[in-house]
Amino acid sequence: MTRRRSALIVWIAGSFASLAAFGVALAVGPAPWSLAELWRMAQQGDAAANAILVHIRGPRALGAWLVGACLSLAGVLLQTATHNPVADPYLMGTSAGATLAAVALVPLCLVIGDWAGISLGGALPWLQTGAAFVGALAAVAVTFALARGRQRSAERVLVGGLVITAFGGAATSFVLTQLSDVRLRAATQWLMGGVALPDLASALPGLLAVALALGWSLANLPQLQALGLGDEAAHGLGLDAARIGRRAMALAALLSAVAVALAGIVGFVGLLVPHALRLALGRDPRLILPGSVLLGGAALVLLDAVCRVAVAPAELPLGILTALMGAPVLVLLLRDRRGGTMGATTAILPMPSEGQPYIAMQNLTVTTENKRLLSDISAQWHGPAVVALVGPNGSGKTSLLRTLAGLWPLERGSLTGMGGAAALATGRCAYLPQDLTLPADCTVLELVATGRHRQLARDWGWRLQGRIPPSELPRLIELLTRVSLADRADSPVQQLSGGERQRTLLAMALACEAKVLLLDEPTASLDWAQARSILQDLHHDAHAAGLLVVVTLHDLPLAVEWADALAVLDGGRLLATGTPDDPTVRAAVLAVLGAQLPAAPVRHTLA
Repeated sequence: MTRRRSALIVWIAGSFASLAAFGVALAVGPAPWSLAELWRMAQQGDAAANAILVHIRGPRALGAWLVGACLSLAGVLLQTATHNPVADPYLMGTSAGATLAAVALVPLCLVIGDWAGISLGGALPWLQTGAAFVGALAAVAVTFALARGRQRSAERVLVGGLVITAFGGAATSFVLTQLSDVRLRAATQWLMGGVALPDLASALPGLLAVALALGWSLANLPQLQALGLGDEAAHGLGLDAARIGRRAMALAALLSAVAVALAGIVGFVGLLVPHALRLALGRDPRLILPGSVLLGGAALVLLDAVCRVAVAPAELPLGILTALMGAPVLVLLLRDRRGGTMGATTAILPMPSEGQPYIAMQNLTVTTENKRLLSDISAQWHGPAVVALVGPNGSGKTSLLRTLAGLWPLERGSLTGMGGAAALATGRCAYLPQDLTLPADCTVLELVATGRHRQLARDWGWRLQGRIPPSELPRLIELLTRVSLADRADSPVQQLSGGERQRTLLAMALACEAKVLLLDEPTASLDWAQARSILQDLHHDAHAAGLLVVVTLHDLPLAVEWADALAVLDGGRLLATGTPDDPTVRAAVLAVLGAQLPAAPVRHTLA
C-alpha cells in the first residue's frame, strides 16, 4: 500500500471513528430515550431533548474529543522532540505544572474581581488556558534541567517528571486548602479528571490549539521526519534540531495546558494512543500526526462514555480510568526500552562566504561533564581532498568529528571554515554519525530522500502523502546506483543487511549536496571490497566536485590508498597530520598503532 493511500485511509478512518464516538457519547446517559428518540423529540421542539443533546451531552463529547486530541498530539510531539518513548504530558510533569497554574489562577481572579468590582467568569476559560500554558512550559523546562547530562535517558526524564509532579501536586493541594468548601469539592472533582464544558463556546481554545499544533506539524513534516532519526543525525543533515525541538515542546505544552483547563489531570493518553498507532501504522509522522488527533479524540470520547455507565448511577472520574489503563503500559515500555538521546549544545561558528571548502582549528579544546575529550588541536584542511582520522579506540576521532559538526561546545580555541552548526544549518556541511535509529517502516528511497529535506520541504505532496516530486527522483536513483542499491529502492529499511543500511545512510548524506562531508565510520559494516569501492567513490567525488571529506577509519591500507591526508590522534591530541607518505605521520602511526604504513600512491596533496 502506498503512503498516499495509507494517509488517505487514516484521515477517513479517523474521521469515521470520531463521528461514531460522538454518536455513542450522545446516546449514553441516564435519560430513558435512545439517540433516535432524542433527535426526533429535539426536531419537534422538545426542550428537554434539546437541552440533553445541545447543552449537556454535546459539549461534553466535544470537550472529551478535544482533550484526547490535545493529549495524543502532545505525546507525539514530545516523543519526537525528545526521542523518548515514555514522554507524556502527565509523566513529564507538564500536566502538573499546568494544573498548579490553572488552580492558582482561580483565587487570584476572585481577589482581582472583588477589588475591581467586575466578574471574570466569562474570561476564565481563556485565562486558565494561558496560565496553564505558562505552567506547562515551566514544568517541562525544569524537568529537562533535572535530567540534564550528555544523554538524557528515559529513566532520568521520568524521574525529573515525577519530581515536578510531586511538587506540583503538593503546591496544588496547598492552594486548594485556601478555597471554600464548595469550591474545594468542585476543584477536587476536576483534578480527578472529567470533562464538563458549560457550553460549546468553551471549546474554542481547544479547537484553536489543535488546529495550530496540527497545522505546524504538517507544515514541518520533512523536518520532523529528519528529527526522528535522532538529534545528531538531523543536525548532520543541516536541520536546526534544537529549534524544531523547542517549538514542538512549546506546542506540546500548549496542548497540555488546554487539556488541563478543559478536563483537569487525565494521564497516560499521550502515551497510550501514540504507541497504539505506531504498532498499527508504523512510525511515519504523515500517518501518526493526523491519526493521533482523530483517533485520540475518538478514544477519549468512548472512554468518557464508559465512565458514565461503568459505576452507574455514580460516575467514574476519567483520569482514574486512564491511569488504570496507562500504568501497566508504562511498565512494559520501561522493561523493553530502546531509549534515545538529546543532542549537545551547538556553537555558532563563522564561515567564509566563498572559496574552497576548508576547516581550520586553532588550539581547539573540548571538555564535557568534567572530562577532557580534545586538547589543543591545531590543523587546517581544505578541499578537494579526503582526510582520514586514524588512531586507537578512544583516541578522540569521533569527538573531533562531533566537534567539527558543532555538537560539542568549545572550551577554548577556535573553529573556522565550513564546519560547525552554522555550516550545517545552511547546507554547506553534512554529518553522518555512526549509530542511528532508523524508522523500521521507511523505504530505502524515502530514507535517502530525507537528505534532501530542504528541497522537499517546498512540496506539499511530500509533506502530506510522502510523494517524492518527479524532479527529485533522477537524483535519488543516481545516488542509490552509486552505492549499488538501485534495485532496493522500494525495500523497507528493516530488510536490509548491515552493509546495505550503511550504504543507504551514505547515500542520504550525499543527497545533502554539501561542500564538506563529516563521516563517522562509513565503512564499519562493509566488507573490504565494498569499503574500497565506497572510499574510491568518495575520493572521486571530492576531486570532481571540489569537496572536503573528513572520515574516521580503522583500515590503514584503505586510508593510505584513498585518503589525501591522514590525521593521527591519541588521547584527544592530534599527533600529526599530513599526506600518507609524510615521515611525521608514519612515525605517529607506528607509535600509537604499532603498524607500518604501506607505500602511498600518488594522490592530490594538501597545501
